[in-house]
Amino acid sequence: MDKIELGKHIISSAKSLKRFRIADVPMAAFLHAMSYAGRAGLLVSALKSNKGISLNRCILLAAAEGFSPPDLENQLIPWMENSGLCRVKRKNSKIISIGSLVLSYEGILEAVSDLYISRGPTPEDTGCITILGIACEMPMPESDVMHTVSSNIGEEKAKLALSLAKNYGIVSWRSGKGLREPLIYSERLWAHSINKAAKVLTELTRNQRALILEYIEQIRKYQGYPEGLLRDFAKQNNAEPMLDLAIGVGLLNRTEIHMADGTHRRFLTSPHFYAELEAEFGGDMCDRVKIFLDSTRNGQHFGRLATGRILDPDRLLSKLINTGTIGPCSAIGTDWVTSEIAGIVRVNREDLSRGLCYMELVQEDTVLKVHDIITKGIIEPRHSEMKDSDIREGSQFHSIEQLRPETGKLPDDLAEAEGAILTKLKES
Repeated sequence: MDKIELGKHIISSAKSLKRFRIADVPMAAFLHAMSYAGRAGLLVSALKSNKGISLNRCILLAAAEGFSPPDLENQLIPWMENSGLCRVKRKNSKIISIGSLVLSYEGILEAVSDLYISRGPTPEDTGCITILGIACEMPMPESDVMHTVSSNIGEEKAKLALSLAKNYGIVSWRSGKGLREPLIYSERLWAHSINKAAKVLTELTRNQRALILEYIEQIRKYQGYPEGLLRDFAKQNNAEPMLDLAIGVGLLNRTEIHMADGTHRRFLTSPHFYAELEAEFGGDMCDRVKIFLDSTRNGQHFGRLATGRILDPDRLLSKLINTGTIGPCSAIGTDWVTSEIAGIVRVNREDLSRGLCYMELVQEDTVLKVHDIITKGIIEPRHSEMKDSDIREGSQFHSIEQLRPETGKLPDDLAEAEGAILTKLKES
């Protein structure tokens, strides 16, 4: 697991833990590194794009993540400075303002990963992160999850890690209803498909699940994958039924765009695309980004050199973003109809027969997101600056992860975790 992926899982897990008291015993004993580093990452995210926030306002942002003023001044601000995440203006050693130096979400994730490692996570903590990583890849039978985690931290610690991950809402699980065994999954990613996928996945062999996972991973790394290209690969390896199954139960999502000549082409995305985008920007934005992504991938894979094939999508989109227009070429007049109808771009067809067609940027936010997906493979969440009214009116946002179980109430089987703590105390 690389630093960026690790950082994502740490922050996601920390969101789940926020609904519990920081002084919660099992969490403090086993998941302290995850909680601390994840909350620190959330604070850095809140500071992003702020050029000069006052110390008092920063104290409020830190308090929202469970950090005291001494925590902020003595630990977090020095960490952010040393990690190159902020610039601090001081007068006579007193902090006057804090300015964010974060250029990308990847920078936050890498810094959070380093902080997490420096905090000395317990085996159970790293086990929870591993379990979440597996659950994000694809819904998995509990025995497969246990096998992977046990090979890293041992069977007993893996059992406790799975108990912590399930009962703190870091992962979800499905059992009963004809299932051979419980299925572990990320609710954020797989909630929409779990009803169809659950029974099917537990009936498959390990090799069949590995093949579906390979499809998901290919598309996760290259959102907007042309279905025809993946289907050719599946046919060559006698694995087309597994591709059809993955699409049929919603482990992969299919969309299509219609061309000016009446033909259509299909493209695939994984649920990671929708989960990361829709949670931050809403369903409408998600659809518009998908339309423009499909149009771009179509020009990249199926465009003709004679009319304007996209050889470098990064360069093309950067020019569109920076100058507001690209062209001329014939393909703009025929291959971007769906994006034009959606209002994302405006097409100027001066003379289609001579290839004098230009594209003008209309919805910059949509094109920026597609550029992120194509060049970075991730979707950066947006961050809004805290306003005075937010403090006066007591406004508070609760993430999807944070809202799952009722605040402060732990399931009974976490008594096992508390028992493990008492055992350690007795042994020492």
